[in-house]
Amino acid sequence: MVEVSKTIEFINEDHDIHITGKLSEHGDKISDFIIRNNEGEAGPFQWNQSSLRDPIIYYEDINQDNQNEIVFINIFDHGTGIILSEAHVIAINSTEVIVEPIQEIITENIRFSGKQVYLEDRLIYETSKYGDLKAYYDDWINYKVVNGKLIGGVRIGDGRTEQYAGYLEVEYAFYEGKYVVKEVRHIEDDEMQTEGLPLPLTIRKN
Repeated sequence: MVEVSKTIEFINEDHDIHITGKLSEHGDKISDFIIRNNEGEAGPFQWNQSSLRDPIIYYEDINQDNQNEIVFINIFDHGTGIILSEAHVIAINSTEVIVEPIQEIITENIRFSGKQVYLEDRLIYETSKYGDLKAYYDDWINYKVVNGKLIGGVRIGDGRTEQYAGYLEVEYAFYEGKYVVKEVRHIEDDEMQTEGLPLPLTIRKN
């Protein structure tokens, strides 16, 4: 009888970061993450990660306090043209700092009106190519760190899978103890920034 792994560890030796998660009974999900580095230990965190994808980990100063934070991007669903993820930030004192979900930011700040997209009352995107636009919350929610900034993205389109109209991208800022919206912008596919420089990880199953 083949013994099934019960835990999985993601390791970055350069920064002495060790992240351990528990595999679900069927081995398709990872949760109960514990994060250890030379600053201490944090967790367990009940984030859900697909076992078919690795989490994306950054170690950067994203709030300009001259101390690096651990940014953990967990991918909980994925497929052809689909990625759904969450962003979690662990501060220097090993506590999780709230990141306002991009869905809430878009809902509170963006208004779709036919083929137009408004940021409050300011038109930020208009098209004659597509039908009525909307956000694809069930298809594409992606987070990344680029140039020391936490950024989230949501795909928009008119409901037809072949008719995407770019992305709404949210740049975050640290304010009053949490990460909130600093800027919302529309970008086209060819303007999408790279994923930055996530940490290389060694994977160990136990």
